[in-house]
Amino acid sequence: MSDYEIKFTVDGKEVTQQEIRDLELERYHHVFNIFHDKQLDIKLNDKVLTFEELMALPLADAKVALAQTREAMGKEKTLEVFKPETDRADKMWEEIANTSELGKNFQEAYVNVETKNISLVQFMMFNQLLMKKNNLYLPSTIHPEHYYFEADKTGKQTIIETFGMYKDPTYMDLRPGGKEDYPVKPDEGVDLVMAGKTYLMNTNEDTKMLGMHQLTQTKDDMKVKLGVFLPESAPKAIAEGHKKHLLVEFNNGLHIAAEQKPSFLQKKALGAAINHMKKKNQE
Repeated sequence: MSDYEIKFTVDGKEVTQQEIRDLELERYHHVFNIFHDKQLDIKLNDKVLTFEELMALPLADAKVALAQTREAMGKEKTLEVFKPETDRADKMWEEIANTSELGKNFQEAYVNVETKNISLVQFMMFNQLLMKKNNLYLPSTIHPEHYYFEADKTGKQTIIETFGMYKDPTYMDLRPGGKEDYPVKPDEGVDLVMAGKTYLMNTNEDTKMLGMHQLTQTKDDMKVKLGVFLPESAPKAIAEGHKKHLLVEFNNGLHIAAEQKPSFLQKKALGAAINHMKKKNQE
């Protein structure tokens, strides 16, 4: 039995670990269907699995099979194989951006999280691990609809992801945002705000969608308010679907964060960084 707890709440309703795992397996089946339609083999430990075998896999094996397959496929081939989908997604987001006013009339979607015995320092170490690995394997285990991941030291990320479980995966450039980009005022007492702006990688067009996650340390525990802010003309299904995406993504991320064991020096260094960012945010 684990010595930590993770509690998710969406629209005032608690979402259980089992409900999140069931949703996650459903999204694996969705991705398996996509690979099957493209006639792309999925292997588990070098053995090609039939579609029937894939659909019968327990979640733990499904995660490994897809992650191994993505890592073996590599980044260059991934971009090539999924270009028809990302081209269609570009057109959809261009239409959304062209019919929405920047920073106005956002559709807001939130997921709230509370942890016990998972600290903000551990969560930051998880983020550092993601950047350090910079591969396709780890992001795939965090969410099956993470097709592509590339990171640099500035905090910028390039991804292919299906936003809100809606239609095609999008090839996006995620750039850190500052206080001037916050779509809402941070809640009282928040330690760390992670804000991000989103641009189409192929055209550099601003999608006018923002992410803003608020993280607060409470002794050895943490409270998180995950937020995505969609432009006004985006289909409402994206906002609702992205709540579900965040449930799966951050549940896996927090389970990995719980495994991080910070040293005394890491606690000091990351703690100082958190305090610095909190003061900067309050200026």
